[in-house]
Amino acid sequence: MTISAQLMSAVIMLASGLFVGCVIDSTRAVLGGLSGRQWIRQCAVVLELMVWVALGFCTFYFLYVTKGGQWRAVDPLFQLVGIFAYDKLFRRFFRFVGRVFVLLFIRPIYWIIYIIGRFFLMCWHVCRSIVLFILTPFTKLYKVTIGNRFKK
Repeated sequence: MTISAQLMSAVIMLASGLFVGCVIDSTRAVLGGLSGRQWIRQCAVVLELMVWVALGFCTFYFLYVTKGGQWRAVDPLFQLVGIFAYDKLFRRFFRFVGRVFVLLFIRPIYWIIYIIGRFFLMCWHVCRSIVLFILTPFTKLYKVTIGNRFKK
């Protein structure tokens, strides 16, 4: 393995560490934002452990794809450096970008879906009220003629 290939391997593992740090931080932020009564919040440790395992599999797959399955002792060290670099240098920036993303993309989509849902619900209630209003004389007639026969 040449020096440039080793440097590229180190940079790839550093980027992998940054990605792992970002995913874990996002997972903790999402789980921390849930109320304590939700069952998913009560299973936070198990969910985070599952995310760690999935990231481990992804890292080894990434190593397999980029380096043909070769594993060096410095690879986990560079990944740890990437995780620590994310924690100390990039966390505030990524959290800011995440908040901007939520404010600019997720919330408008949520509100559009909410407004469309409320519109259809309102239409459903109006149609239901009209149908019930039209059927009111028939239901009263049914109660007067047939409904009393079955009461004892």
